[in-house]
Amino acid sequence: MLTSKDIACVVVLYNPDETIAMNIRRYSNAVGRLVLVDNSSDNHSEMLEGMDYLPLMENTGIAHALNVGIEHLSEEYIITMDQDSLLSSDVVEAYLKFLNHHDSSTVGAMTCQYETDRHHARKKGGFENVKLSMQSGTIFKRSVLQKTGAFDERLFLDVVDYEYFLRMEQMGFGLIRINDAVLEHHPAETHEKLGIKYGVASPLRYYYQARNLLWTARKYHSAELYRRLLIKWAKILLLFDDKKEYLRMFRQGIRDAREGRLGKYVQDPDRNSDL
Repeated sequence: MLTSKDIACVVVLYNPDETIAMNIRRYSNAVGRLVLVDNSSDNHSEMLEGMDYLPLMENTGIAHALNVGIEHLSEEYIITMDQDSLLSSDVVEAYLKFLNHHDSSTVGAMTCQYETDRHHARKKGGFENVKLSMQSGTIFKRSVLQKTGAFDERLFLDVVDYEYFLRMEQMGFGLIRINDAVLEHHPAETHEKLGIKYGVASPLRYYYQARNLLWTARKYHSAELYRRLLIKWAKILLLFDDKKEYLRMFRQGIRDAREGRLGKYVQDPDRNSDL
């Protein structure tokens, strides 16, 4: 029987503060081993003293940081976490219940529900097949990662999880959502307009989202990712105040996706013309 000691966890950091450090300490004992991979340009080892800490000393992107953390560990089962999520022993136990009582030979990863200030999730028992989820709070199998390949570092930020899950599905492995696993997650700043709560990130994030959604949608012929891309565009038009800068970066993302120009965004005057 698997126990929590058989599960490891990778947490990706970026300019963490004391609150983040405290939250990680709160759930560090929920798994057997935990490693922190820091994408910041500064070293935060003093704040995270006593923890397995890997400073990269630059922003290498979420995919690279995840890959570094996974390679650093040896466990078969690995939960990946964003710094704005809070893991609980209940989530780990829900995963263990599935692993110990069901055949998971064709399962590539197991994911959870997400409790946010914009969406309330409740435990409802059972599990179901899903196509997409976030990587934060998801548990991956090393044996499947070895077959499918690591997270695609060319995407740098955003859609890294979607691309992996679509690649995983293409290779015959399923993604299962465990409905009793509910993760506390705090994504992007929440705004409200016309009675609608929505998240707002930087224009640069919308560049990555537009670029990576389109590039991945084209690669896997995913109607769902095209739909999500359209929703992102509509959200800017209908809800955002600073539409000009967001639309400029969004258009640049679309252009770079069409040209297959991936990696970390670099400011280039030749790339700033409208489509």
